[in-house]
Amino acid sequence: MTYKVVLADDHYPVLEYLSASIPWDTLGLELSASCSDGREAWEACQRCRPDILLTDIGMPAMDGLELIAKARELNPQLQTIILSCHGEFEYAQKAVKLNVAEYILKESLQIDQVIAVLTEAVSRLEAKVKSRDHYLQMEKLVSQNHAAIRTRFIRMFMEQPVWDEAEWFRQAEVMGIRLERGIPYLPVLALPERSYELERRFGGAVNLQFVMDNILQEFLEIDGMIQFAFTERQFILFLPLPHLLVRNLYEDYRNQLLHVQKKSKQHLRMGISFFYGEVTPSLIELKKQLQALLDAHALRFYTAEGAIMKLTPVRTSSEDLFVHYSEILQQLRDCIQQEDSAQIAAKVREVKQYIGEQKYPVESVKSWLLKMVMELELKYVVMQNFVSNFSSERHQRSIQEFETLDQLMEWLEEFLKDKILMLRSMWKQSVRKEVAEAKRYVMNHTHEKVGMDEMARRLGLNPTHFSRMFKTETGLTFIEYVTRLKMEQARDLLNQTNLTVVEIAEQLSYDNVSYFIKLFRNFAGMTPAEFRKSI
Repeated sequence: MTYKVVLADDHYPVLEYLSASIPWDTLGLELSASCSDGREAWEACQRCRPDILLTDIGMPAMDGLELIAKARELNPQLQTIILSCHGEFEYAQKAVKLNVAEYILKESLQIDQVIAVLTEAVSRLEAKVKSRDHYLQMEKLVSQNHAAIRTRFIRMFMEQPVWDEAEWFRQAEVMGIRLERGIPYLPVLALPERSYELERRFGGAVNLQFVMDNILQEFLEIDGMIQFAFTERQFILFLPLPHLLVRNLYEDYRNQLLHVQKKSKQHLRMGISFFYGEVTPSLIELKKQLQALLDAHALRFYTAEGAIMKLTPVRTSSEDLFVHYSEILQQLRDCIQQEDSAQIAAKVREVKQYIGEQKYPVESVKSWLLKMVMELELKYVVMQNFVSNFSSERHQRSIQEFETLDQLMEWLEEFLKDKILMLRSMWKQSVRKEVAEAKRYVMNHTHEKVGMDEMARRLGLNPTHFSRMFKTETGLTFIEYVTRLKMEQARDLLNQTNLTVVEIAEQLSYDNVSYFIKLFRNFAGMTPAEFRKSI
């Protein structure tokens, strides 16, 4: 750590000698200002906030003692060193009352002596820093222990039946929690937004809890408020609402919560949402309200970030979301294959709007999306030979972490756009652009008959030359490549739709169903009917 120094002396040769001769960097010091009178030094102290002040006593505009007194008001931990003449020795004695650390006689001034005095000052500053850090650690430990007591109480309150309210009030008082009897409380659930990101940024769930506890304590200035950390990601507030309301406390509390949101965004880039229940003086009813808030997963999921919202039941749809699975999956595949990022963004907005309107159960939405993501990974990573760190566990963990529909759809859009980049990477892996263009065309036209001669004409190549080039690049003949892509799509349709074998053959442009079945058996080791039964 580097400490700042302000040097003040109206004798210019002394000022120049000290400025040039002291190895400031070696001592861990920075000479922030070198001043020739007291007023200039005082302005430097206001501007630089030094850790060490090295000053003469007798100076124009402001003497050294007045300068020390004023500078110490700015920084009570300031280390002060006086440069004194014999005639000013009595003044130097008075400086003891100002807690001056050292004084040096100018007549016997030696640079080694000044260096030694400055070294001792640095040692004292470092000791104070260590002491302050230790105090802050102890303060944090005490705060964490106090939070742990409150957490234990609120969990016990939620898990055990409340047979005797008087006994619960007594237990709360024993733990230092002052629940005022007869005072109605408004239960509030505070939730950090994107807690999975915050935990990584703050170094774990425990640190996130500590940060949230401090934010709520520092910025919520509500007399009688009681605060609990139910988990590292869930915080409960009891806001008192006396019977005699002189003013609209609901509005006051809302403004306070808005203030917390603003400050947490401003200082920590951290969003917080608040959900509240009904005001009640009854502990039993308060417990019911809290349970409802903690169980309101659908409300949280379908509410935008930065909410301040009353607990409202969310009626989820009874329709099976998977009814739309195959259709939407194919639409997303088409967007990827066409490498259309704008269309992907539009499609994701459409899906988000539909799910938001229908309000499917949260776990159903996440399961639906996970299955779709895994299908796309298998299609564009494994079967198309992309180089990728494919991990089903990673995707499952990511999807489970998301707290809102907005976050889930934001992630889906990025995932799909990443697939476009992977697809482009595959095209670039081909040495010949003609082969890449042929593969791209086949992928987008599996519903059509695509022959080698026709493809060669499209590319302006001789069919024999094109055939040889394609086999060299891919290891497959053009017809083998087309057949493989169509059989992969046939397998997907057998797995994800109720289309008959005849309908699937027609969709893939096979007029002869028997020939289609033969190709599929060669590809999958079983007939389409056998494959469907094995699913």
